[in-house]
Amino acid sequence: MAGFGVTLSELAKIQKDFQAIQQRMNEMTQQTGRIKGVMMKAVGTDLAAGALGNILGFGAVVAQVRQQVAAINEQVAALEATKAKLTKELAADTQKIGTVIKRYQEAEKKAHEGVSKPGSTKPAPKSPGQGGEHTPTGKPAPKKPGAPMPKSPNKPGDHGSGGGGGDHGSGGNDPKVELSHAGKIPVGEVTYGGKGKYKSGEAAMREYIAQALDAMGVTDPAAREAWTKGMLTIAKRESTYNIPTSQVNLWDTNAHGAKQADGAPLGSSRGAWQVIPTTFAENHVKGTSTDIYDPVANVAASMNYIRGRYHVSADGHDLASKVQQADPNRPAKGY
Repeated sequence: MAGFGVTLSELAKIQKDFQAIQQRMNEMTQQTGRIKGVMMKAVGTDLAAGALGNILGFGAVVAQVRQQVAAINEQVAALEATKAKLTKELAADTQKIGTVIKRYQEAEKKAHEGVSKPGSTKPAPKSPGQGGEHTPTGKPAPKKPGAPMPKSPNKPGDHGSGGGGGDHGSGGNDPKVELSHAGKIPVGEVTYGGKGKYKSGEAAMREYIAQALDAMGVTDPAAREAWTKGMLTIAKRESTYNIPTSQVNLWDTNAHGAKQADGAPLGSSRGAWQVIPTTFAENHVKGTSTDIYDPVANVAASMNYIRGRYHVSADGHDLASKVQQADPNRPAKGY
């Protein structure tokens, strides 16, 4: 599961693989050269002049051998021509991938800059952990063990009520949602009405994660901190903290199937943590809404998915080690 299907590390691997293929092509050139040398030597040998020349029918055998050698030479020549064409195309493709990586990096840099200063010439103050690596330095406000869970995040302002989280969202209160009392749900029950209606920014994402952890019954402060740190890193990499332009992916390999109420194909990744509807439905957490764009429901399903697929512990202590996309000290990688 990935925000945009292909990460920079995957592009770099493809580029490296292409270079390895080019090396193999060069080795093939040497091998075909040796084959040609042997074949030419065989053709130039006058077998009939030797002691075997007097054997009845030997001349016909020699003629057959020479025909076969000539056919092999033709095949080698065709192989070399094909190899030369492929080598040229591989070199061009390798160069193109390098250009794509460079442009992707530039676009990502501009996107991150845009998060902190929408429509303003003055740089906005950086939120905790927004400089340099994807490491959020601020700690979540842990709930006391045994504290009662919120009755409902339907109340205005519950979702993302932390300060500084509404820079790129609709501002004000989040929409009211209807909570589901079911865990796993049919994919047909997934709803899509929350697109663009929830707040963005690190502070808002931190609060959404806190509410998801409440719904999942995670109360230990150390566990909450581990999950918060890892899921913040994923949200930053997958959707730049839920900015509207990154809430649905329309071009990666998942983007297929019938169009849904939000106008996107069924399989498209959605929400702050870029979950596809089938994954969302399969890992839906009881006590959250069925709206895939609801950040609380989205991150809760994402955490449930991560625990099942990557066998991450309930306390999240091994989240960064088992899920590269959650580790700010390693390159981004789809999860």
